[in-house]
Amino acid sequence: MAKGTNILTTGDVANICNVAPRTVSKWFDKGLLNGYRIPGSKDRRIPIDELARFMAAHRIPIPESWPVLKKAVPAPERPKRRRRPSKR
Repeated sequence: MAKGTNILTTGDVANICNVAPRTVSKWFDKGLLNGYRIPGSKDRRIPIDELARFMAAHRIPIPESWPVLKKAVPAPERPKRRRRPSKR
């Protein structure tokens, strides 16, 4: 990742998720991981908040060495509590 940017390459994503770069490309091509292609190239770029969303949705643990990803992950929604009917 370039310093000061929030955009990752497929290689960056592969290192973070501990998978092969080809796996990241397949996720991207299937529409599981959103991002964009560089015009005139086959290279892909993934925004860091999109990677955080993807990792949370697929329960991929976020490495301690990437605290910026932890900040980008939305807080999980708390399930609503159901009230029990009263016994009267």
